[in-house]
Amino acid sequence: IAGIPIPHNPAMLQLIKPHLPTNKKVFIGTICAYGGFDWVAHRELDHCADYSLFGTQLIPWCCGTLEYGKTGIIIGAKRILRIATEDGKDPDGIKDLLRPILRQNLADTDFLASTLWPNNPSLHPPILYGLFKDWDGKTPYDAATLPVAIYAEMNDASAKAVCDLDDELVAITEGLKAKGWKNADDFRFRKCVLENYLEQISDNTDTVTCIRTNKAFAKHKIPYQQVDGGVVPVIAHKFFETDLPFGLVTFKDIALLCGVETPLIDKIIMWNQALIDKEYLAADGSLSGKDIGECIVPSRMGIDLIGLSKSFANGSPAKKARVD
Repeated sequence: IAGIPIPHNPAMLQLIKPHLPTNKKVFIGTICAYGGFDWVAHRELDHCADYSLFGTQLIPWCCGTLEYGKTGIIIGAKRILRIATEDGKDPDGIKDLLRPILRQNLADTDFLASTLWPNNPSLHPPILYGLFKDWDGKTPYDAATLPVAIYAEMNDASAKAVCDLDDELVAITEGLKAKGWKNADDFRFRKCVLENYLEQISDNTDTVTCIRTNKAFAKHKIPYQQVDGGVVPVIAHKFFETDLPFGLVTFKDIALLCGVETPLIDKIIMWNQALIDKEYLAADGSLSGKDIGECIVPSRMGIDLIGLSKSFANGSPAKKARVD
């Protein structure tokens, strides 16, 4: 089980590949399986052994750091933890192996659901877009005018962006279901966050109140750095550098595969990629920018719509072809 940041999955899989036994089944899994872990695993391992892939749909706990490299803190545990397998039915019984380790209520899901389930990419980018979409990337802010807590102090512009992106993600999942994806889950953010944190949310009226009043979210902060004249957001951070190539860009590619328009996702990608000096989404709306090879883009891995998940009617495993 690898509990590492998503960008390191390819290297980790390459490192273990020479050591995989060929005389028995091997379970290979990840803590938090969004970002197409199954696609990446098949690409890197090339079906070199009899392996069974799995992953937790979310991190088991909302956690943080007390002292870097020494002490962590669990802020809130998930009420239900879904375990992703390729067909969403756990044919090899991985949940039974994980229960004594995770000690949580485990349920089944598939990897595509994990990639699209409300998570960091559906929260951090729209919240930050609502705050900084008009920023020139240079001019400092007065620290007193900015929120510190990314969720608890979410402003109205950020809240609107979160809700609009929620609509687009749900539209993508509905588009996939219309094309044959056998998944009956409701991907609305409010439903998903209540499933995980019901007792820790003091006001569950709507999506916005669920975010602002979730005790498990309360301690997470926006990183700023001091500069002459004030503060600026820290761009060299996972909020800007990971949630885009391993989240929003992946959402966009899936949307293109099932014919769903995503105007807000497009705007956030264009804004975010400019801040980090990358080009993923081209001006013509295609995922053909000069840096697109850094992203998780299933269509560039040789994966078509039906190949996204074994949970499609007549589905097949992720194909192994790749485009560099």
